[in-house]
Amino acid sequence: MKIIATFIIINILAINSYAFASSQNYFDEALSYYNEGKMDEATFLFEKSAVFNPKNSDTYVYLGYLNKELENLDKANHYFMIALTLQPDNLELNYLVGEYFYKDNDKDSYNKYVGNLEILCSNGCDYLDQIKKLDIEQ
Repeated sequence: MKIIATFIIINILAINSYAFASSQNYFDEALSYYNEGKMDEATFLFEKSAVFNPKNSDTYVYLGYLNKELENLDKANHYFMIALTLQPDNLELNYLVGEYFYKDNDKDSYNKYVGNLEILCSNGCDYLDQIKKLDIEQ
């Protein structure tokens, strides 16, 4: 019985190791395509990477950037929000999501992300300055 349990545990660990390695390979290849401007290929591989390693916030950040570049702003924000859930203290993500809500004319949500940045950047930072400039420029 112990032999069967040991065998099962070893197989589970091997499968998890393979899945993580596959995820990293998909991410690295997707990043290469992204840097070459091959958006369709990059999107496909970033999505595969997300399936194998859903806790990798970088995957969602790049999917967000891809969709932002393609002017799929709702989808871009969706991916930025997922990444922000995984990294709530990320300054750039708080800025990007706040910017989206500002442009979407959702002032309450915009103000939430301004507030987040005020807490995260208690001594000030570029992202806080930039997000506040959006409201001034209006």
